[in-house]
Amino acid sequence: MWPIATLAIAAAAAAPDGGLTLEGQAFGPAQAMTCIWFSNFESSRFESCRAAGRSLLPRGESASLRCRPGLCESLDARARRAAHWRKREPVWGTFAVRLVGRVSRAAHEPRFLGDGTRTILVEQLLGVAARKAPVGGR
Repeated sequence: MWPIATLAIAAAAAAPDGGLTLEGQAFGPAQAMTCIWFSNFESSRFESCRAAGRSLLPRGESASLRCRPGLCESLDARARRAAHWRKREPVWGTFAVRLVGRVSRAAHEPRFLGDGTRTILVEQLLGVAARKAPVGGR
């Protein structure tokens, strides 16, 4: 147990400005934000994120999701409830997600079609609401 805790602490180092480096990726300070999350059978990304009345993603950029343990599963479960999703496949739709998280400081090359160029680290999930009817049925 202790070796795992030590590795977790070593992998996540706090920066003086409230930022965080997690497994070599630098993130800005934690903040409450509202993001528009798009999900379908092949893609999952934040299309926009706002905090304190301003956009957190540069124009034309979207963000990949990265979650603290258990939070991506919780996001999926809440989205399924909000969309009344009954299928086993990934939930389809667009959702308003309120969270506490961090934005990566640097962009990255998309790893696959529909991937974001930034990363949002989800640290706390505050709420999920469906914005559009799911594509492909329930």
